[in-house]
Amino acid sequence: MDIKSLDNHALAVTIAENTAKESIIAEVFRLLRLNCLERCTLDPANLDTLIRTFENTPDCDAELLTEIIATIRSGQEADQKKENILIQSVVSYVQEHAAEDISIEQIAGALNISYYYMCHIFREKYGMSVNTYRNRQRLELAMKLLLTTSDKITDIAAVCGFNNVGYFTEVFSRMLGMSPTAFRTGCADMCLHPAYNFDDLYLAARFQPLRFLSDSVTDLSPAHTDITIVHHPDETFGFLHETAIIEYHGVLFASWYNCPKHELNGYTPICEKRSYDGGKTWTELRVVCEDPTEKILYCPPVYAIDNDRLYMLVNQMVAPDHIHSLDLYILNPETDRFELLWSRPISFKLNTNAVKLPNGKWMLPGRVAKLDGFPNTPAVLLSDSGRIDAEWRLVKIAENGKLPDGKDLVHPEISVICAENDLYMFCRNDQRKVPLVYVSHDLGESWSPAFSHDIPYVSSKIYTGTLSDGRHYLIANMDQWNRSRLAVYFSEPGKICFDKRLILFDGSLPDTPETTTASHYPAAWEADGKLYIIATLNYDTNLHRGAVLYRIDLETSL
Repeated sequence: MDIKSLDNHALAVTIAENTAKESIIAEVFRLLRLNCLERCTLDPANLDTLIRTFENTPDCDAELLTEIIATIRSGQEADQKKENILIQSVVSYVQEHAAEDISIEQIAGALNISYYYMCHIFREKYGMSVNTYRNRQRLELAMKLLLTTSDKITDIAAVCGFNNVGYFTEVFSRMLGMSPTAFRTGCADMCLHPAYNFDDLYLAARFQPLRFLSDSVTDLSPAHTDITIVHHPDETFGFLHETAIIEYHGVLFASWYNCPKHELNGYTPICEKRSYDGGKTWTELRVVCEDPTEKILYCPPVYAIDNDRLYMLVNQMVAPDHIHSLDLYILNPETDRFELLWSRPISFKLNTNAVKLPNGKWMLPGRVAKLDGFPNTPAVLLSDSGRIDAEWRLVKIAENGKLPDGKDLVHPEISVICAENDLYMFCRNDQRKVPLVYVSHDLGESWSPAFSHDIPYVSSKIYTGTLSDGRHYLIANMDQWNRSRLAVYFSEPGKICFDKRLILFDGSLPDTPETTTASHYPAAWEADGKLYIIATLNYDTNLHRGAVLYRIDLETSL
């Protein structure tokens, strides 16, 4: 419908003739939404009076509808930014006053917004009413109080804005699927993280918890950690991501994918550098594999050493994260270059590391989808022959890429710790802030449902491994969504309980003239008594990324 060509009366008649009476006001707002945001020229009280009168009349009053449209059109056109500001003002007000006994109409009045328009645009943005959102805020606080205090349910209901405990129980049961008492009892052992919101709490309540952190975690001194810039953004490649590192015959190999300016946009090769002095200095950049036509993107590299040969696995993609093949390269000792060994149409996205299992098989953690599709189902590849260059067999960790709340797993990148015959597969979880782990007791042939756990990492790739002395480690971004805090956790030898932590990056990189804002997507390798951790490094903004190496002296640090 070309509403610009219709005057107010013609538009009113057209809407009335083609829309059910109960949906007319919503249709008016849908069509005229851009004209309804300029509050300085729109009288919200007058608009609400007109709409209330219209809705209370049994028939569709075309003249009254015309006046409503004229009132809305009298407002000045506003852009998306103003709409977002309006919505955020509602969100902020509801959050700040969630426990207060005020009506939704009073919220609109306090913000000088049309009540009807506020309700319409809020539902359009969040898929729920303002009152439902407020109840979610109230129940979020209630859930936290139920888990962290012994307060009476009557008192918790009152503190959270429910003056009637019966109504509180009714709302809680309807939205959570269990009563407050059942939640407190059944979720008493929940791994509760401070950043959890309503959705996170709702999801965490549906997982059994596993705990990996000691009651007392010791922070290690960074004094025995050296930091070296491996690659700096330049005119050719301003963007670098998904790093990998390995030591082979005394040489450190580091690789990643590069892009000219933006992530997975345009020319996207796998590149490498090498260090012959333990990571202190690095060679010039060398391209390992590429498609100059820019039709194929490469991502990410994974190293493995098998039978004293160095291999690199990479993915071909037809679009970002749309996997076209799994490719295997081998280092030719004569040419000192990686050469393609084979390329197979396996729609499996590599995630972190190749793991040699106690039964002699190789395992690749990752995620799977249809060929050339977006992978969101955690899975592993197993090499039954125990050879990197042989056939690989797919085993799904989850049957599909769904969470118990019905939402999709997004970027469920995984990394495994092998503790004798038990495997712990830690999983990134972008849809919610609930850290996940899957467990296998038969070396990857079958997997448990997901558990929640207590290590506070969030939306970035996790990297795990085991040191030569039997200590396990886990590297990830902790606490925040902006990846400004990167840490590594260590266990005691032979245990799966982490009791030491070393902060690698905490908002900035010391002794660096440029502003660095984040460090993420870690990979690691142990050699010569040191743990070499390579990670992506953000300069100024996400548009400029390089690589940094954290070199930990294990003997003095642990």
